[in-house]
This record gives sequence, C-alpha cells and structure tokens, in this order.
Amino acid sequence: MNNSEYIVKFVTNLPQEFQISNNEIAVEGNMNQGDLSSLMQQLLSAENPDQEYNQQFDFLVNGISLRSSLHELITQNEIATEKTLQIEYLFAVPEPRLKQTINMNDWIVTIGRLNNQILTCLSNGDIVVCSEKGKIVKTYKTKLAKSFTIYENIIISTHWDCSVRVQRITDKLELIAQGYLPSYGECSCINRKNTNEFCVGTANGELAFFDLSTVQQQVIEMKDNFKVHQQQITCCQWIRNSTILTGSYDHSICMFNKRTGSINKQLFAKDSAIIGLCYLEMNQQIVSVHEDGYLKLWDSLSEQLIKIYKSSLSQLTCISVNPNGQIIVTSMDGNAYLWDLRGEVPLYQLNGEGKALACTWIDNKILFGGSTNKLYVYNC
Repeated sequence: MNNSEYIVKFVTNLPQEFQISNNEIAVEGNMNQGDLSSLMQQLLSAENPDQEYNQQFDFLVNGISLRSSLHELITQNEIATEKTLQIEYLFAVPEPRLKQTINMNDWIVTIGRLNNQILTCLSNGDIVVCSEKGKIVKTYKTKLAKSFTIYENIIISTHWDCSVRVQRITDKLELIAQGYLPSYGECSCINRKNTNEFCVGTANGELAFFDLSTVQQQVIEMKDNFKVHQQQITCCQWIRNSTILTGSYDHSICMFNKRTGSINKQLFAKDSAIIGLCYLEMNQQIVSVHEDGYLKLWDSLSEQLIKIYKSSLSQLTCISVNPNGQIIVTSMDGNAYLWDLRGEVPLYQLNGEGKALACTWIDNKILFGGSTNKLYVYNC
C-alpha cells in the first residue's frame, strides 16, 4: 500500500454548480477515480449544502485519464510533483460494455441507422437491415461496391467500374439513379442543407458533383468536376452549403468551396495520409485520423495543428463523433478506441478482432466491425 500524499488543485470547465473554490488540498496517493469522485461530491456538497451531488467524475492529470491510483499514474508518467498538482475533473464517461455481436456474411465497410434499425453495408455489396435486438430483418443483394455512404434511407455507393449508384430503402431497395465518374470513387457525402446534392471523392483526387433533381430515367450526369488533391481522396464531409471537407493520400486536408470552384484552405499533415475526418461544428475544429495510428486536431480558422494524439500502433480506419463531442475511432488492430480529446490517451479500448473498418454512434451505443464479418455493439 502506498502512503504518499500530494497537494492538488481541482479545476474544471463544468457549469458553475459543479465548481469548487480553488483551494489546494492534500489527497492520498492510493486514491483512484472512484475515490476522487466521492471526494469531489463531498467538496461540492460542503459548498452547496442545499444541493445533492450523485454525479460521477473523471479526472485528467497532465491530460492523462486517471485509470489507476493517483500515485501509479504519477510515477508511470514521470509527472513532477514539486509544485501543486493540477487535476481537471469532468463528468464521467461510463466504460462501454459489449452488448452483442451480430454475424454478417462478408466484411463490414459502413454502418448507419435506418429509423430504429441498424443498417450495415458489406464489401460484397449486400445491404443488411438488423433490428435493435440484433436479428437480421432483411438483406438486399446489390452490386459489388468500393464504398458506401448512408444518409437516412438513402445509400450512395461507388463501384470498381467507376459507376456511382443512389438507392433508397422503403419496403424494398429502389434504384434512384446511376452515373459514372472519371475514375473510381473512394468516398461520397450529401449536402444536408439540400439533399438532392452529393459529391464523390475519386481515386485521382477529384471531387465530382451530382444533383438528383436532374435525374432522367434513373440516369444522372456529373454536374461539375474539380481537381482538389494530387492523390486519391479518402474521405469527405459536406460541412456547409458550399463547403466540402476532404482528406487524401497526399497528406493534406482541403476545405473546398463548390460555389467558387476553389480551395479555401489547405492543411498539411506532412508525414502521413489522412484516412478519415470529422468536423466539430461547435468550435470549428477538424479531427483527422491517419495511416500511422495518430489522430490530429486542427483549428480550421487559423489553419494550425493544435494537438497530436497516439491512438494505436496500427493504421486508423474510421472516425465518428457523437453530439457530446466524444469520438470513436477504429483501427487495423481490430479494436475501437473511445476518446475525449481533452485527454492525451483514449478513455477506453473496445476489443474486437481482425481489422476494424467502420464505426458509428447510434444513440448511446457504439457499433463497429470489419474483416471478421462481426458487428460489435457496445452500450456506452
């Protein structure tokens, strides 16, 4: 048992009713996250006796989540304690628990939601609808696909013959339109302000734009085509009415303006390809995931790299963010990692197998899957 003691100062960005006076106090080194959470409840109750505090808290020491005793974290990470130790506290994120696995008949490449059901797209082209309880309700057989994008009941798929297909799920799978690209499509995204518009990122670094209002007899023609990257576009997200965020094997991130047909901003990762992106609307930041296992946080306004995080020893494959700003990323090591970007390391590792290729949030659930044909569903 460790008898060390540390002088600490608790800080937070939580609402005022969860803040305490910034007095320095002594805490025992053998205290863990649960112990400090109980201490925090006592301190808050002492300052606000008329209010009951049952909230659990997480703690960050030098950006590292407390998942052991305080002394173990300090010694393992060689944190200096000559001065007062500052500890940030925030609402606790419960450890995700595996609820179920659902077996598919091929690799899982995209996961989404269809009303209250789970929608998965497989590498053989199958589109599978599952109930919340994990029962396969319907399997639609379609053309072998390179990529899928799901938006509500609309599915955009790109194919090795350079075609792009738009399909709708009602009580059946209906082909809305099919068109062709200058090279095969790697990714696609829909303009959520005008859902007739979508674009496809291609293998030769172009963005190809389409408009569903122009479809004639299930045929759609490419409306515009712009060279954005020097190598293939791996990911894209339509973040504003005229702005598309793209990432590429050329190690750059672009904010492309469709109205002007030009690149507004370009960020350079320098040393690794971008595999996935997400845009954080609240603070106009960008999170990118890379082939070397790193996440990077960017300021889209200043075009500056804010922070680099190491998530995995393997290539990262997909990223998804929930409304609370929590991020899940998948890796070629078969696992998924839950992040709060205020910390230096993932909050939790969610165990899988094979190569994890796709992930998403559905309400308070994390779903991911890949090369083992298994869809993992974790309660969060």
